[in-house]
Amino acid sequence: MQLDAIMESVVSQRSSGLSAGMLHALLLVLIVLFLALFVFLAWNFGHWRRRGVWEPYALPLLGSFPNMVWPRRHFLNDMRDLYMQYRSTHSYVGAYLMRAPKLLLLEPKLINEVLVSAFRCFENNDASRMVDTRKDPFIACNPFVLDGDEWRQQRGIFSPLLTSGRIRNAYSNMQRICGRLCDYIDEQSRSGQPFDGTDLGLRFTSENLLDCVLGIEARSFTDSRLPVAQHNKEMSEENYRLALSGALNGLFPRLPRCLRPKIVPPSYERFFGDLVRQSFHLRRCRRQERNDFINHLLDMQRQHQLTEEQLTSHAMTFMFDGLDTSSSTIAHCLLLLGRYPECQQQLWLELDKATPKDQLLPRFEVLSELPYLSACLHETLRIYPAGGWASKTCTEPYTFHGSHHSSPLQMLPGDNVMIPIYGLHHDPNYYPEPERFRPERFLNGGLKRFQQLGVFLGFGNGPRQCVGIRLGLTQTKAALAAIVRRYEVHVNVRTLDGIELDPYIFVGAHKGGIWLDFKARSA
Repeated sequence: MQLDAIMESVVSQRSSGLSAGMLHALLLVLIVLFLALFVFLAWNFGHWRRRGVWEPYALPLLGSFPNMVWPRRHFLNDMRDLYMQYRSTHSYVGAYLMRAPKLLLLEPKLINEVLVSAFRCFENNDASRMVDTRKDPFIACNPFVLDGDEWRQQRGIFSPLLTSGRIRNAYSNMQRICGRLCDYIDEQSRSGQPFDGTDLGLRFTSENLLDCVLGIEARSFTDSRLPVAQHNKEMSEENYRLALSGALNGLFPRLPRCLRPKIVPPSYERFFGDLVRQSFHLRRCRRQERNDFINHLLDMQRQHQLTEEQLTSHAMTFMFDGLDTSSSTIAHCLLLLGRYPECQQQLWLELDKATPKDQLLPRFEVLSELPYLSACLHETLRIYPAGGWASKTCTEPYTFHGSHHSSPLQMLPGDNVMIPIYGLHHDPNYYPEPERFRPERFLNGGLKRFQQLGVFLGFGNGPRQCVGIRLGLTQTKAALAAIVRRYEVHVNVRTLDGIELDPYIFVGAHKGGIWLDFKARSA
């Protein structure tokens, strides 16, 4: 019995010793893994400092814009804070998007160089690093995600679509759709419930773009509407694939193209792919010759020997570039007009004077030139820019001569620069009281002056500015003119005060949603 007790004690001690050893080994492995992860995440820090550029403090994984990873507020505020902190003492600072080195440009003169005068040295958008066009044929011909010669080729094919004649023809459809928009507001107003401004804007752009571009009715103002908004939300707001692609781009800046994930959801691709194919099939069967977008797309296919996939991608460029941006701008402009009734009244007076009494909208040429309507639109894009930042890739060696630096900075192919559009647009040095809606800033040559300074980038600037700018402006102005002419716009109490952006929506959107009430104007 005594021997058994001794043996049991020895075994117990060995087991205890073995367990402690395993625990120590496991702890050591965890420490090594943690240190390896920390080294990986912080490895690029110092990239700009070694090149003589000031680097504000950055955090491993979170980089210089922590709210992109941990969204307590919109990450554009992080970028704006850096801009505001250093714009008076630096022309640029070194920043990190997670662990990807980015040169944050602070001086408008340098921003203008990148976008305009030195464009050939910065012609590529950083978005191309996130996309494998072989996996995503839907965006394979979209100029925004293409580089170099491929960008020039596809832009050269797409740009002739957007002639003044075709946009003028599309405007006749817009007038009809604006009438249906107003009928929808009349009908829904009877319920006494506030309108979701973003939903209202998306109903209009869905109906307009599907009609103008594809000749299809989206039935957006009925209870049986096509699920355009649902699939658009799946692509823009609930797209984990896009979030994964962005994270991989931030963690592995030089990730090979073959490892980039597909970013277009399959259900989105199926839905819009079917619509586009049906549209082209119907037009081919009917053999109609019209000066519209569908006919020209089919002419393009014959002229450039485009495949069906390429033809579909060109058609989808309208949807990617026009649905969200225009609907968001419509909603935000209505919000600001509702908050500033004196501006709304001035706009109504301009529209009333320019429009025949028996018409809802002025003529196309008149609408395009209305100064106060344009000023309201540009001031909205200043406060709520559709793209709050831009990122460009250096393609040829270039030297920055910053006003705040004694030595020039040599940029090398592959270097990335970031442009803090949201920060520029809210800089009180250029826009006194930047949080206030003051359309008069853009009157009497104000737009041209701000663009020349390099401090207004509502549609970008230079050769790579928004390719559909004229169509986008026309449909946005048409919707705003119809609503303001027919109704008084009021902000519902459900709408949060201020101009804070929703941290969970990548494209800048008013936090909490835009809730509006409409009161019919007396005849």
